Amino acid sequence: MKKLILGIFLVCGMLGFSRYVVSCRVTDVNYNSSTCRSLDSGKYFTFTDGIFDRLEEGYTYTVEFYGNGYNNLYLEDAEFVD
Repeated sequence: MKKLILGIFLVCGMLGFSRYVVSCRVTDVNYNSSTCRSLDSGKYFTFTDGIFDRLEEGYTYTVEFYGNGYNNLYLEDAEFVD
């Protein structure tokens, strides 16, 4: 029973490191970074690693990423919304 509870906490802890923004409009894309603005909070997120080169300026995506704060984030996944 203890191992089961410990395993659940470990799995939840690993999943807690990723963050996501449901609606993020891309405002800038260049060769070394990409910036998007959350349509919910208005905050800007800057991605400098990962798959940021797949994003296109002016479109809205649901993004999943890793990192602390709002700059130098690792973009894990982006799904086109609008």
